[in-house]
Amino acid sequence: MSHMHNLKDAKDFIESTFADLDNFYPGSKRKRKEQVVKPPEITLDIAWDAKPIKKPLPNGKEVELFSIGALAGALGRPVITVRTWIKEGYLPASPYRLPAKKDKNGEDHQGRRLYSRAMVEKTVSLFDSAGLLYTKRVEWSVHRQLSNEIAEAWNQIRADETKIN
Repeated sequence: MSHMHNLKDAKDFIESTFADLDNFYPGSKRKRKEQVVKPPEITLDIAWDAKPIKKPLPNGKEVELFSIGALAGALGRPVITVRTWIKEGYLPASPYRLPAKKDKNGEDHQGRRLYSRAMVEKTVSLFDSAGLLYTKRVEWSVHRQLSNEIAEAWNQIRADETKIN
């Protein structure tokens, strides 16, 4: 028993002696600065809806439409991320667009992607219920269902918005 006790004491002594070894630069008596690991911040743009584009739909109903920047802001993501998600098929293509324009070389460019208020709000709520609103990365391979839910919700919302009374 005393042999076991001595081994434990020796292990404790060694562990306590070298406990803060990582706090020093290798081969130096100089202590390292304390590393403060802070999680990446996701900040939702609460004013994402500050600049709506009001457009009448063919059915005469006027809807507030928002740019991809507003959608990205509402999700707390950079626009490039949201564009990538659309390109990769994780988010559906925007159902509304401004008319195409010709550039200085006479080539057509598609109009800006637009999303209705209901679509942005539903996307935010689906991200939130999936626990992804404040996470830095979205592992889409795990969250394929979220893609489907967003697509279904947007289809339903667009059907409601464009319905002829």
